Amino acid sequence: MKKIFLLLFLMCGVLFSFAKEKKNFPIKEEPIQTTEPRSPNYGSDIMAYYLDGVVYLQFAYDMGEVEISVINETTGEVWQQTEDTTFGSALITTSTDVGNYYITIVTDDGSSYSGNFTL
Repeated sequence: MKKIFLLLFLMCGVLFSFAKEKKNFPIKEEPIQTTEPRSPNYGSDIMAYYLDGVVYLQFAYDMGEVEISVINETTGEVWQQTEDTTFGSALITTSTDVGNYYITIVTDDGSSYSGNFTL
């Protein structure tokens, strides 16, 4: 009987862990000031979502080393880190606190990307 109860308890835990909602949010490129013509880089989008205090980033191509900053505009907390995008993804651990979050990603060539989400 104890084994059956334990099995049911574990199954409920697994089901609840899958029920958590992840928040997808867009990351868009911000225009940079330059005197050189710039060719469009199709497929340069960065996919992003937030789940349980972690921002997951998926890069469409290798952007080299990027500086990532996440700011909770409500509390003033800031998280920063440098990531290599060779493998196409990165994650940054933040907070589960309620607030408006703003993310910026700056590449070695000066391109800037940003997005936001609310918890």
